[in-house]
Amino acid sequence: MEVKFESLVSVWDDQISMLLISLGNIVVFSRDENELRVAIKQLSENTDFDKFFAYGFEGSHFWLKQRLVSDTSKYVKDRLLDFLSK
Repeated sequence: MEVKFESLVSVWDDQISMLLISLGNIVVFSRDENELRVAIKQLSENTDFDKFFAYGFEGSHFWLKQRLVSDTSKYVKDRLLDFLSK
């Protein structure tokens, strides 16, 4: 597994740091893409993850973008994180 942070994190809320740590743990402990999808769905349902981040899957990639503090319906153009499952 390969995880790359591709841009700076803007910590405009105290929850952002803990959510990124939780996501990092999910990625490290997921054994396959299906397990990763389930764990991220649970993170999304049980926390404010969607309030701070936009994310998706493209092929074998999981990408993450940070939402804007000024308008959380929009997000930063550059990816914050890219995860390639091998």
